[in-house]
Order: sequence, then structure tokens, then C-alpha cells
Amino acid sequence: MKRAEHLQIGDWVKYTNPPYIQVASITRKKIGYHLKPNEPCMHYVCLCEVNPIQLTPEILEKNGFILKSDGWLWCKEKGIEEQNYIFIQFRKGAEEVRNCELNFVGRVQATYRDLHYFHQLQQALRLCNIEKEIEL
Repeated sequence: MKRAEHLQIGDWVKYTNPPYIQVASITRKKIGYHLKPNEPCMHYVCLCEVNPIQLTPEILEKNGFILKSDGWLWCKEKGIEEQNYIFIQFRKGAEEVRNCELNFVGRVQATYRDLHYFHQLQQALRLCNIEKEIEL
């Protein structure tokens, strides 16, 4: 990562060992993480040692998104695809996100066009107060 301002506590990033870490603290040059949840000891790594996690169809599928003809859909309530959903489209022939649509009745109706990394999706969900369990 180039800048600490791009991260928030709770974001997942790519590291070497373990391969993914969840940000527990942030300084100008380092982030802290716990090896195990609720572990009192914090480990620190330089920001230059972590990278963003690219949003990919594999990650979306692992997190309950279903492939539709025009993109990937996750619905909060099964059977109701018109409301309370996240919809992500990729550019044809590339693993680059074209847009991410959030539509939650009474909360948010927004489309993000510059969302390419997993932590950006996490931040958009937090901003909209949407609870979604994340798996890597």
C-alpha cells in the first residue's frame, strides 16, 4: 500500500505470511494486526509490505455472490433480487471491476465506478451500514 489514508481498521490486505491480514491499527508507516482474533499481542508490518486484494470472481463466489448473465449478485434476502443487493460487473475479457451497485431499501442506492479492491468494497459496505460477513 502506498498510503495509510487508503485503509481503515477492519480492512483485509494481502501479506506474505499469513497471506491475508486484517488491519487492527494504522500509523503513518505501519499497520498492526492480530495473528488470532482477540489476541492481545499485536504484530506490525510496514505499509510497503502489504498490497490491496484484487476483487475477483473467485473471491465474490466464495462470499456468496452468484453469477448472473451480466454480473455477480449478492442478495441479503433470498428470492428478492430487486432490493437489498450488491451487484458487481467486470469489464469484458478482463478481471477489472467496471462498477459496483449497492441497493438497500431505506439505506442506500449507489453505484461505485472506481472500486477495484476488496478493502474498497468493505469500506463502501461500512459507509452504507451494511453488515456482510467476509471470507478470504
